[in-house]
Amino acid sequence: MDAHARSFSWAARFLLPEARRDAAQLYAFARLADDLADEEALGEWADRMAQLQALESSALNPDTGIELGHQVGKMLLSKGVSAAVIRNFMDCLSQDANPRRIQTTEELLQFAYGAAGTVGQMMCPILGAASKAQPYATALGVGMQLTNIARDVVEDAARGRCYIPAQWGVSAEALHAPHSPAQAAQSFTAIQKLLNLADDFYAYSQQGFDHIPAGNRRAIRIAAALYRGIGQKILGLGAAHYWRGRTSLGRFEKIKLIVACYTGANKFPSTAVRDVVGNDLKHLALIPGFPASV
Repeated sequence: MDAHARSFSWAARFLLPEARRDAAQLYAFARLADDLADEEALGEWADRMAQLQALESSALNPDTGIELGHQVGKMLLSKGVSAAVIRNFMDCLSQDANPRRIQTTEELLQFAYGAAGTVGQMMCPILGAASKAQPYATALGVGMQLTNIARDVVEDAARGRCYIPAQWGVSAEALHAPHSPAQAAQSFTAIQKLLNLADDFYAYSQQGFDHIPAGNRRAIRIAAALYRGIGQKILGLGAAHYWRGRTSLGRFEKIKLIVACYTGANKFPSTAVRDVVGNDLKHLALIPGFPASV
C-alpha cells in the first residue's frame, strides 16, 4: 500500500490492527488482480488471463490454487462476503484487460461498481460495519474510482482505454492530448463533470460512516477525504495544468485534510440535482451481489 496506494496507506494507519491486516491483505489481492489485467510486462495476454482466472478460482475455492487467493478467499467468505461480489470484481478486471472506450454514463457506473464498488462491499465486514452500511460502502468505492479515472486519463489512454463516456461529447483523442487551449478547456469540462459525479457519491457515502465501529470510522473518513482531495486539487489547478502530469497530494495537503477529519470540518457537498441513489445506483441493482437495500 505504501508503494502503490499512498492515499489509502495514510488512512490505513488509523485502522484497528486486525482491520489494518485484513485490509492490507485485500489490497494485495486486488493489486495483483489489477496488475494482471493491466501490466503487459507481466507476460502475454493469454498467460495473464489464465493467472487471473486461477486467482479467482483460489479465492472462491480456498482449498486449491494460489496462496494469496486462498488467504483472501477464506477471510472474505468467513466474514460473509458473497461469492458474487468477488466474481463481479474479477469479471470487471477481465473485461478491462483489453482496449476499451466507455460509451454511456450507465456503462461508466457499471465499470466503477465492478472495479471499486465491490471493494467497498468487501471492506464492510473487515471494518466491522453492519450490513446496512453496504450501499454507502458501494457508493464510496464508486466515488473513489471516478476520482481515479479523472486523475488518470492520460495514463489510461496510453493503454488504449478511455473511461469518460463518448456520449459526453468529447473525443478520446482530445482527452488524451488536446491540440489547443480551446480543446483543452472543452476536454476539461468532461473531467469536471466526472468529478462532480464523484462528489455525489462521496456525499451519499458519508451518510453511512456512523455504521462503522468507532475504532475504524476515522480511517474511512480520512480515506474518503484524501481521495476527494485529489479531485478538488485537479479542479483547482484547472485545464492549463492538467496535461502537465499526474496530480497528487503533497504531505502537508494530506495532513491538512486529516486534521479537518479530526475537527469534523470535512463534509462532502453534493452537486446533484437529483437523488443519486435513485438514479445512479438503482439501475445497477440487478447485478448479482449488488446491495439489495439500495
